[in-house]
Parts: sequence; C-alpha cells; structure tokens
Amino acid sequence: MEAAASWRCRPGGRLDMSHGFVRHIRRNQIARDASEGAVRQARGRARGRLTPTPPRPRRPDQQVYRPRRPGGPGGDASPGPPPSDARGPRLFCLEYEGDDGRVTAVIVHQGDSAEEVTRRVCARSPLEPALRRALCQRVQDELSKRRGTG
Repeated sequence: MEAAASWRCRPGGRLDMSHGFVRHIRRNQIARDASEGAVRQARGRARGRLTPTPPRPRRPDQQVYRPRRPGGPGGDASPGPPPSDARGPRLFCLEYEGDDGRVTAVIVHQGDSAEEVTRRVCARSPLEPALRRALCQRVQDELSKRRGTG
C-alpha cells in the first residue's frame, strides 16, 4: 500500500508536474496573449489612419429657446400691479438679440403702438436709425396680424 501511495504525491504535499501537461497549457496562454496584443496593436494603427471629419456647421437661422427670467435682464417685470390692465392683454413677447449676443425681451400688449415698442427696445439696446425703422415696421406687421387688422 505504501508503494502505491508514493507514486501519487511527493513529499511536501505537491503534485507531480513532470508529465509536461502544464507546460502545454502555459505555452498556449502565452501564444494567446501575444495574439491578442497583435490584434489590439493592429486596431490602434487602423484607428490612427482615419481622418477626423470637420464639425458640422452651425445653422445661424436655427431658433434657440431662451426662457424668460422675470425681473432679470431683458425681463419686463416691474414692482406694483401688472401694466397689462392699462394697455390691454398681452399679445406676444418680442425678443431682440444684439450683435453682442445679449437678448432684450419686451412684452407687447394690445394697446401698444409699434413706435412705443421700438422705443422700449432701443432704450435697452440702442439701434441704428435704419434698424430702428425696420424693427418698427416688423412690430407694426406683427401687431396688425394679431389684432386681426392685417
């Protein structure tokens, strides 16, 4: 019985690795690691060859939503009762974006005139006379559309 037990394990409780099976497994692992490294390196080289595409041009005519901030810059909030009682109901909010990117917002009521609205916009964002006339005409068109007279 002692003879049979001696060939199964060596002193110290270690397995007999002299058969070479583990060497084959280790060689396969090394070959697999080398192969994966080559594939990773080839992917990296392929990625470097691609030419980057230029960014898509921004469309300047695309409308951008900018929520109103009551009492903030461009807002039409003033202390006291709302002025809509004297000038009638609100028709629309006119937003003007200047060359510096600053947005001026003015609430237009039914009783407002185009000249008065233009004056309020120009008080916050000065305009050249030609732009002032164009704005006045555009406000007049919008007012007549919304009042049903145009």
